[in-house]
This record gives sequence, structure tokens and C-alpha cells, in this order.
Amino acid sequence: MQKQTVNCLHSRARMEIQTHGGRVTGWHPKLPIVYAIAPLSGPLWPVVEVAEKSGSVVKTTRTSNIDGCTVIWR
Repeated sequence: MQKQTVNCLHSRARMEIQTHGGRVTGWHPKLPIVYAIAPLSGPLWPVVEVAEKSGSVVKTTRTSNIDGCTVIWR
């Protein structure tokens, strides 16, 4: 993806999250991925939970897709 396209997707996702009370904590410099803290009322977008198993520890990661950008909720 071109850098301009990735920056546009980051910007749109950040605006959506901040408008609804969430907080962006970071983003991937070359991929359309944004890391964020969900609003206090909970995420307003459809969430997919992915379970990862490492040994005996199971970690769940919640992700959403906002305007073509993947959001990883922390």
C-alpha cells in the first residue's frame, strides 16, 4: 500500500475513535492498523475476538474494522 493511502486510513479511523470517546494509543507505520482504548460505553463497532494459545496461556485479542483500517482494542 502507498504511504498516503495508509495515512488516510489511519486518520479516518483515529477521527472515528476519538469522536466517540475512545483513545488512540498508537498505529503501525506501514500497515493500516491502529491500537486504541475503547470508549467507556464499549466499542460501537462490530468486534471479532481472536483467541491465541501459547502453552497453557490463552490470550484474547479484540479487533474491529473501521473504514478499511484494522483496530486492535487494548
